[in-house]
Amino acid sequence: MNRASFFLLGCLSLTGTTVADEPVAQAIATQTNRLASAYLCESVKGDRSPFGLAMSTQCRNRQRAEFDAIQDQKPLRDCMKPGNVIDDDVRKCMKGL
Repeated sequence: MNRASFFLLGCLSLTGTTVADEPVAQAIATQTNRLASAYLCESVKGDRSPFGLAMSTQCRNRQRAEFDAIQDQKPLRDCMKPGNVIDDDVRKCMKGL
């Protein structure tokens, strides 16, 4: 990843800290910060440098926390596979994804 990408991400990340009082600007800054984080996660995917490994771990933890924050839509009994197997597909079914 080149220096221009880091500069761009730094600028986009700063927008979330400069506007705290305006609700519309805060919503835009929050969305911009999410997009910058998603871009960074995609750009370091598969990178084996120490920075890439650390960012991959952080991105995986963030993605897991966002998934866990979604409320269940269906009961476990409706989504369970034969043999009482519970895996990621069952969890997605429960979340309605």
